[in-house]
Amino acid sequence: MRAPFLALLVGILSACGPTAAVAPLPASPPRAADPSAASSPTPALASPASAPSYARATTTAPDPAPVTPAVDENPADARAANAFTTKLYAKLRRTPGNIMMSGTSVRQPLALTAVGARGETARELSTALDLPADAAKATAAAKAESAAWQEARGKAELVVANRLWSDKTFTLKDDFKDAATAAFGAGVEPVDFAHAPDVARRTINAWVAEKTASKIPELLAEGAVDKRARLVVTNAIYFKGRWSSPFAKDLTKDEPFKATAARSVNVPTMHMTSQLQLGQVGKLKVLGLRYDGSHLAMMVVLPDDAAGLAKGGESLSPETFESWTKALAPQRVAVSLPRYTFTWGGPLDTPLQELGMRTAFSGKADFSGIADPPTPAERLQISRVVQKTWVSVDEIGTEAAAASGATMSVTSAQMGPVAEFKADHPFLFFVYDSRPGKGGRILFAGRVTDPKS
Repeated sequence: MRAPFLALLVGILSACGPTAAVAPLPASPPRAADPSAASSPTPALASPASAPSYARATTTAPDPAPVTPAVDENPADARAANAFTTKLYAKLRRTPGNIMMSGTSVRQPLALTAVGARGETARELSTALDLPADAAKATAAAKAESAAWQEARGKAELVVANRLWSDKTFTLKDDFKDAATAAFGAGVEPVDFAHAPDVARRTINAWVAEKTASKIPELLAEGAVDKRARLVVTNAIYFKGRWSSPFAKDLTKDEPFKATAARSVNVPTMHMTSQLQLGQVGKLKVLGLRYDGSHLAMMVVLPDDAAGLAKGGESLSPETFESWTKALAPQRVAVSLPRYTFTWGGPLDTPLQELGMRTAFSGKADFSGIADPPTPAERLQISRVVQKTWVSVDEIGTEAAAASGATMSVTSAQMGPVAEFKADHPFLFFVYDSRPGKGGRILFAGRVTDPKS
């Protein structure tokens, strides 16, 4: 399977005072994956030479090499991360249509700002983000998480990158820069927000495009950054894996998908019968699909009927997610799963403030651990947080993945009962670390209500 999952987040910290509004990022209509594209290799991460011409407007320093932490990841840290993911998803699920978000992509850069927060600002951030109140413990957890993702990825492609963009006249504290590099792998790039904010915006967008194989060429729209900006914190996640048991492309055919109880659409639907992971929790079927050579897996959660999500099937908590993972057991399964591709995203200011992160967005914010402002008017506050994601799920992957597709015939020859998992109505999906004892940390969480709206 070719399944690139992209998540971008940008947090803009500006001098206190009125800030320019940022237009929401529109969710582009979901569409079925292009069959011709599915048979082509997914492009590699763009090199600087292939980036848009404005990438050369500012010379950028390379990202620092990944740092191997001295501590092992604590399963409690993973559960805390899932607590934030599920809380944020509970706010975002009110948005109609397809959704895909990454709590990791939101939490990492905001955790970085929390390291430089003080007083009530720090308390609210640690509570909302489910972070240890002690900054040293929070940075240790961030180091361990980065190492855990790299260990879990195996043969899959996984890039988790953070970057700080600081106005060249704005002096960051050395302790903050050291923590950013050591715990979050976040290099600092000077730009000129004060005199050339749009050039800085294009430079940031060029970095985003490079980290996401040009799938998200413009995270920051025109006018999103103004001369009051002092620090922009960005995170990019790029994931691409292939199924351990791939779908045969010649079995894909158009079939009805019940988008609502009253509306059906025909969508390209993939088929496979293989030895997989299956479970039943209440009125929900849970399917586990492993990525080849990786500890990462996709979980698909399917209610018994088309209205199941609206009836509470979308209720999510760390305990609920853990119960779904524990329900999975080996089973021969006949799977029907639609192909889908969509983009989702927009400002997260309101949901984050609803989670209790209010002071950070106000003139009372205290980020004195990041910088000592020369005047009270130069105190930092968060002015905007934006996330954008992109996902594509289909049968085959790169040329190397396509070459291994013949192995699917092995499990189909096994004898025994076959269970059915027919995703012909709205469902949830997750990409997570499936290693036992690691807390099942969620990388991406999403909802498909209509693969072809």
